[in-house]
Amino acid sequence: MMTDIIIEMTKKEEKTLKEFLSALRMERDAIISFSLDGIIAGNNKKEEILRKLDYLKAEKEKLLDGAGARETMAADTTMQTLNRELAVTIKEIKTAMDKNMKLLSFSIDHVRSSIENIIGNIGTTVGYGKKREDLSSLILSRVV
Repeated sequence: MMTDIIIEMTKKEEKTLKEFLSALRMERDAIISFSLDGIIAGNNKKEEILRKLDYLKAEKEKLLDGAGARETMAADTTMQTLNRELAVTIKEIKTAMDKNMKLLSFSIDHVRSSIENIIGNIGTTVGYGKKREDLSSLILSRVV
């Protein structure tokens, strides 16, 4: 009976981890499209999912401590399968997080260089009579 409850908790944990992976993909899309609102929404969703994961983990630990049968659970073939699936999902999450960090770093560098370019152009602008082509360098690229 206790084994079934722990297996169900582990399945919920895996489902929640997959939700987190989905939130990371949503965040990636927001980073690529330079959507600040999307990045904030993704961040909020990730925080909500992490709170849910913390709760599930704490409840699972209570059950495992109460059952006193960690070895029995570790030997259970269903639990072994679930633990392998969890490990694969966690590996995918780590990969997605690394990609998002690299994209954010690239985006920050792009914004920084664009701001420096704008400031440099403002410093060299003489007046309103400049040709329109000169101002085209002020437009920010939306391509990452």
